[in-house]
Amino acid sequence: MTNLLYQLDSMIREFEATVTDVNAETRGVLLDRTAFYPGGGGQPCDEGELTFGGQKVRVTRVEKGNWHIIAEGDPLPDSGTRVSGTLNWERRYQLMRTHTAMHILCGVV
Repeated sequence: MTNLLYQLDSMIREFEATVTDVNAETRGVLLDRTAFYPGGGGQPCDEGELTFGGQKVRVTRVEKGNWHIIAEGDPLPDSGTRVSGTLNWERRYQLMRTHTAMHILCGVV
């Protein structure tokens, strides 16, 4: 089970984790902990990067079950690999602000 760091700290930007599973067919990587929000309830998922072994790979989306989908052409880490995760903070913060604004707007209407 993945520890969902964004539930404890919505302002988290970076984190360390271990790869627990890899699906080469879907290019999915499962982590023991994550700050990436998988989307839901109309809110898009986070994007960002994972760094391991001196390589940076792009996380293009996060799916239900917390599968981190790695961009085509980027290498996949092996299960057991330690990774550093970095959110696209500009995108995350804009989504947070928009989400809050929609709640305020709906309350007014």
